[in-house]
Amino acid sequence: MSRIWIFGESRWQLAWSGCILSLAVIFGLVAGLSLSPRLAEAQAFKTLDEPVGMVFNYIEQDSAEAFEQVMARLGQVMAESENPERVQQASGWKVYKAVEPGPNNNVLYVWFIDPTVPEADYSVAQILNEEIPNEVQGLYETFNGSFGLGQMPINLELVVDFGEVTP
Repeated sequence: MSRIWIFGESRWQLAWSGCILSLAVIFGLVAGLSLSPRLAEAQAFKTLDEPVGMVFNYIEQDSAEAFEQVMARLGQVMAESENPERVQQASGWKVYKAVEPGPNNNVLYVWFIDPTVPEADYSVAQILNEEIPNEVQGLYETFNGSFGLGQMPINLELVVDFGEVTP
């Protein structure tokens, strides 16, 4: 009887240890991702190589409203573009704002792009320059000046689609 009890206790200890280890790994990944993003200077990326992508944008709290205005203008010019690739990019590009404060009190904005346009240039400066060259300077200065900790693109590969799982 004591063997079963010891085995049962060991099993629960192992399960709890696994949970704690998993949480530590997740915390480490989140902390690592949030504390070491690439700087936005001259935008660290141009293309997203997978069918779905995210870009974390760490924006200074005082610049959040200006960043949102630039994003609204960017979305507007892309949706109204005569370039079908830009219209296609706009249709899959969404901007989310985290409710919780980010590291160093930065506001976290996440660009969720699904689907991405293969080999399309997602550089904000390039898009603004192509679409509205007379406004690009001011908008880009506002955009680039709003960053706190920077920007980090993440290409996402689908592993499991729960909507497609069959019993």
